[in-house]
Amino acid sequence: MRQSSIGAIGSGASIRFLHAQAHALAFVSLAAILRGTPDLHPEPYWRAVADLDLSASRSAARSDAEIGFADAIALLSGGQREEAESAFVDLSRQVSDLKVAVAAQIMLASTLLYERKWFALRDLRLNSVPEIAERDDVAGLEQWGQAFSGVEQQTSQLPDNPVVLPLRLTRLGTPAVKVRINGRDYEFWLDTGSSITVLSSEVASDAAVPVVSADTLMVRTFAGLAPVRPALVRRMELGPIVFNNSPAIVIDAALMRLQSNGQGIPPRGLEVDGIIGWDTIKQLDILMDYQSMVVTLQQPRPPGTATIGRNLSWVGKPLIKLQTKNGKTFHFTLDTGAQGSFVNASVLERAGAKARSSTARVFGIASTGAAINRVVPNLTLMVAGRSLPLQTTMVYNPSSTSLINCDGILGSDIAQFGRLRIDATNGFFSVGD
Repeated sequence: MRQSSIGAIGSGASIRFLHAQAHALAFVSLAAILRGTPDLHPEPYWRAVADLDLSASRSAARSDAEIGFADAIALLSGGQREEAESAFVDLSRQVSDLKVAVAAQIMLASTLLYERKWFALRDLRLNSVPEIAERDDVAGLEQWGQAFSGVEQQTSQLPDNPVVLPLRLTRLGTPAVKVRINGRDYEFWLDTGSSITVLSSEVASDAAVPVVSADTLMVRTFAGLAPVRPALVRRMELGPIVFNNSPAIVIDAALMRLQSNGQGIPPRGLEVDGIIGWDTIKQLDILMDYQSMVVTLQQPRPPGTATIGRNLSWVGKPLIKLQTKNGKTFHFTLDTGAQGSFVNASVLERAGAKARSSTARVFGIASTGAAINRVVPNLTLMVAGRSLPLQTTMVYNPSSTSLINCDGILGSDIAQFGRLRIDATNGFFSVGD
């Protein structure tokens, strides 16, 4: 039985499985690029890439390869994944700049995973130049393609009219809905921070969800690495919406539990049946109304027909473009599975934010919680013309070896603003009425 590992950003979010999948891939591989050399981020080009400063990265480029990589990231950020994928393929096969080749390979792998191109992901090393194909980290990435390469392609049935379902908040404030798995009913979190559908082992057994590979994959939960098994959900229903043959992972039920410490969590802990991840959410136009406690699901408009500007992009993870009142731009991960919002300590000064000490705690799978040492009492950001005055935003330390930086995390506390809309197809996110 083979075992493959994948990490996750240490955001302190309440529950993390494949949180920021490509971010984790980049974390592993850029560390390997350096092999004892200083971090890439001090270099102006890589710092601009990490900040998704598209114009600055192209201006700072020192070679055709770096220009090409900056352009490929811009394509990916603009929702042109097929074009970005093609560019990453070419860049990963050039040998004039190994740093660019490895970074392109990582972004190619994450894009293939996002698009569920399992065979291409499985054969990634076979189609790589020798300098990259021999790397152990690349072998780890292709295990995800190997695990799912034999599954049937997902199909979906979406009604022409919007579907309205009851929305519930868990004790942590995270959104949850009723889901029918292979004819049995459960309650799943709606979690934009999870890259894939997740089931507890008890739910998988109860609903007869088959494991599709002998491989064991590793994901990072709040309490550390945990083994998971690749699986296939034959039929998943959200009201009249039906998804057939959905890739998923199964995690031990003992880990799908938030342990109690008396702060709103029952003594026996809070069990989680499963998670509807970004792989499903991205296929819908979703409106979560926290005032009426309903969620409206509908087919998104065809790509390119929407008249609204893009402020939601996928670059290894769903990123929301935010601005301060003085016009400075930041990119926050959208994570409805996190119990609150977070800000990266590295951007406090640029955001004009001041932190104070705190005794706050965040909760996670198989854990009684972890302390947060600092919070920002008041942080106001703008999204789609709407002011978001966030209170008690938790501060986390940055990860210096990440390829694409995350300036912060928008968590489930944004429910306070009433309504939240996510249309990944057209790259649009809004909060409020």
